[in-house]
Amino acid sequence: MSMVDEVSGKTGRYFPHPAVQRFTSGVYPDHHALVTASQDTLKENYPRYSRFGTPVTDAVEQEVTRLEGGYGSLCVCSGLAAITSTLLAFLRPGDHILVNRSVYEPVRHFINTYLSQRGVSATFLSSSEFMECDKFLKKSTTLIYIESPSSNVFEVTDIEFVVNQAQKNNILVVMDNTWSTPLLMNPIKHGVDVVIHSASKYLSGHSDAVAGIITTTEKYFSPLRKYLMMAGICLGGEESFSIYKGLKTLGVRLDTQANSASKIIELLSYHPHVGTVLAPQLITHPDHCTYNKYYKKYNGVFSFSVACVSDKKRDEFLAGFKIFKLAYGWGGVDSCIIPFTLTHFLISDPTQLFFRVSTGLEECDLLIADFKNALSFL
Repeated sequence: MSMVDEVSGKTGRYFPHPAVQRFTSGVYPDHHALVTASQDTLKENYPRYSRFGTPVTDAVEQEVTRLEGGYGSLCVCSGLAAITSTLLAFLRPGDHILVNRSVYEPVRHFINTYLSQRGVSATFLSSSEFMECDKFLKKSTTLIYIESPSSNVFEVTDIEFVVNQAQKNNILVVMDNTWSTPLLMNPIKHGVDVVIHSASKYLSGHSDAVAGIITTTEKYFSPLRKYLMMAGICLGGEESFSIYKGLKTLGVRLDTQANSASKIIELLSYHPHVGTVLAPQLITHPDHCTYNKYYKKYNGVFSFSVACVSDKKRDEFLAGFKIFKLAYGWGGVDSCIIPFTLTHFLISDPTQLFFRVSTGLEECDLLIADFKNALSFL
C-alpha cells in the first residue's frame, strides 16, 4: 500500500510526518483573522479550535478518504461513536431503518433502546432477506445500515442489490467496513453513501487507540460535519497519530494476519473437537458466493465452535492458550480469542460453544502450536 500524505508532503515541509499538535485553541494573529474564522461554518481552515481537527487528524482523514474513494472523512472518538453519530445525524422521529440481524451487539442495543425511545423503528434482516429487502421497505424507511461481513458470523450482504433498491426509493445507505478495511473493500465504489470504520481495529493496528472514522460522498459530508461540530464529537491528536502510523503498515499486517488465519482455519477444519468454522472465504459459509463477488482477499478474523463442555473444561481450554490473549479487541498485533453467544445469527446451536479469533503478528508456527496445545484440554 502506497500512502499519500497531503499534509506533511506539502512544499516547505521537511519532515516525514505531521507533528502531533497539543493545543486547545489556535492563536489568531489579529481581529480580522478571528472574524474570518467565525465565518468558516465547517471550520475547515486554521487557526481553529482543536475540537475541529489538528494537522495529524487532517492527514488521517485525507488518507482514509483516498483509500475509500470518498469525498471526505471525519475522525471521531470511537467506532461506536461513528455509528451512533451517523444514525443520529440523519434519523428523525417516525423514521424506519433496515439493519442486518448480526450487527455489532452495542449497535443493536442502541437501536432497540435509544432510537426506539425516540420514535425510530427498525427491521433486522438476514443476508438472504436483504436479497428481498424491497418487501421490507416502508414509506417511512429513510436509512439502511449494513455491517458486512458482520460481527462474529460474517454474514455478507449483496451491497449492489441493496444500493439499487435504496436508490430507487431515495434511501441513505450506511455501511460498517471495519472488517474489510479500505484495502479489501471500498463500499462507496458500489454506491454506498456513508462508510464507517472502527479505527481501533485494523487501521490503528496496535490496540493503542480508540477511534472511529466516517467517510462520505459529497452530499452527506457537510450535514454530518455540522452535526459532529454541534455535538462536540472529535478525536485527539495522540489517537490520530496512532492511526496515522497504523495506516502505513496496514497492507503488510493484513497479509501476515490473513496467512496465519488461513493455516489455523485449515487445522480447525479437520480437528475432531471442532464443530463449525465460520469464515466467509470458506465454501462451507452460507454467504461464500456473495463474498467472492466482492472480495479477492481476506483478513485474520474468523470464528469456530467446539462441542459444549463443562465450565471447567472450557476454562482449561482457554487457559491452555499461552500466546492468544482472552480479549474483546481484534485487528491488532496481538492474537486474541473470545467466546461469544449466537443470538439473532445464522446458527443457533445450544450444543456448541463459539469463539472468535483474531490473529496477530506472532510467528504462524507458534500460533498453530498454541492452538494445538489448547485443543488438547478438550
